[in-house]
Amino acid sequence: MKIGIVFGTFAPMHLGHVDIINIAKEENHKVIVICCGHEGDRGYPKYPLEERLKRAADYFSEDVKVDVTVLPDTDPRIKAHWDQQQIWNYWVERMLLHLFQKELILAKDELCFYTSEPDYADLLQNTPQNIKVHLCSRERNISGTMIRENPEAYSAQIVPTFVDLYRST
Repeated sequence: MKIGIVFGTFAPMHLGHVDIINIAKEENHKVIVICCGHEGDRGYPKYPLEERLKRAADYFSEDVKVDVTVLPDTDPRIKAHWDQQQIWNYWVERMLLHLFQKELILAKDELCFYTSEPDYADLLQNTPQNIKVHLCSRERNISGTMIRENPEAYSAQIVPTFVDLYRST
């Protein structure tokens, strides 16, 4: 089976992410969306990882081609000891094991990672697992950073199940 993998912190999930997921859906039998993060990441403390997972799962609950799962990021303390490629090698190994243990992938499946970040594509392609990567262009030029800095200006770009998390309080 051809499976697309899209990962991110989704702090928040926005329509640019949906663009990438839709590209993956067109090219694969199924897509796995992986919510990643750790305590203290750019989503905390207001938007914990479990809440982002719940809201992403709610958004895709009716989509039979999309599975949503969570993978806490690698312990941030390893950054003091490993270079960026070593961290990504470790993270990909953990992620593939997680997906296999959750029975979301099988050894015979053909996997492809989807990202719009050239740096991520390079790091993924250089892992020992020979990861296939599709570097995508999003239709909408939006980022989580833009939204976190000015949620009201970009509220129309936020996935509906995330909007109330990002309203000014």
